[in-house]
Amino acid sequence: MSSRINTSYNVASKHNEYKTKLDFYTDFIDPSCMPGCEDFANQYINVSKYNAPKVCTIALRFLTHLKKENIPSYQEDGCLYLYYWLHTEAVNSKTSIENTLDLYKKLYEIYNTDNDGDNKFDKYMNKINKDTCDKLEKLIILYELFKKFERQYESETSVVNCNSECVTLFASYVHECQTGYDNEFCKELRNFREGHNVFIQKVLHCDGEQYLLPPVENFDAIGMVIIPLTLILVTSFIFPLLYKFTPFGPWIRHKIGKKGNM
Repeated sequence: MSSRINTSYNVASKHNEYKTKLDFYTDFIDPSCMPGCEDFANQYINVSKYNAPKVCTIALRFLTHLKKENIPSYQEDGCLYLYYWLHTEAVNSKTSIENTLDLYKKLYEIYNTDNDGDNKFDKYMNKINKDTCDKLEKLIILYELFKKFERQYESETSVVNCNSECVTLFASYVHECQTGYDNEFCKELRNFREGHNVFIQKVLHCDGEQYLLPPVENFDAIGMVIIPLTLILVTSFIFPLLYKFTPFGPWIRHKIGKKGNM
């Protein structure tokens, strides 16, 4: 089994670790609000589930936790997951990614101005955009579907089902990967495929290509096109200079002249 590839979407495969921490803050007994959250309001928050000061407090306690951990990779993954939590747990259904990001930005501002955030996570926050959020949601759905498949095997060891529900969804994501420009998304799909196929072959002992996820194409193919094209352009620029200003010109004329006289 090959080692896992590090990607910008690492959190997708271990999102439950962050979910557990946010659940802890959701059920936190202390009713007091974090500084700056007392009068916080936002039109997109699902008030039937949480009020706005509660959402603000949960988010800021989580960001404070990330800061205390002081592990860059953990912090970066946590910042990205907090968006996912806000979008799936805190706001109204059908709230756009842009509006959730706007909410997140306001919470982060409160964290920095009222809670000594020191803009520590700026470099991580600047990477979060509509596209990365969309891809993260898709990957988490895929990993959760696979987890459900694994639990089915664990609860029904006498019945082996080799057909994972992930196949169709994965194939659609591979197509999106092939037609897009997010190489990190493609790499995370490779990670998922590796884990899925190992489980099918080594744990379930299912034999047959039909049970395996298809490969994700290597997107260095873009480089394979760009590099030759660059060489052609460079050659076409340099060759005339060599011909005109170096001994290469007389030498090649001499060679061509000799061939013409043969």
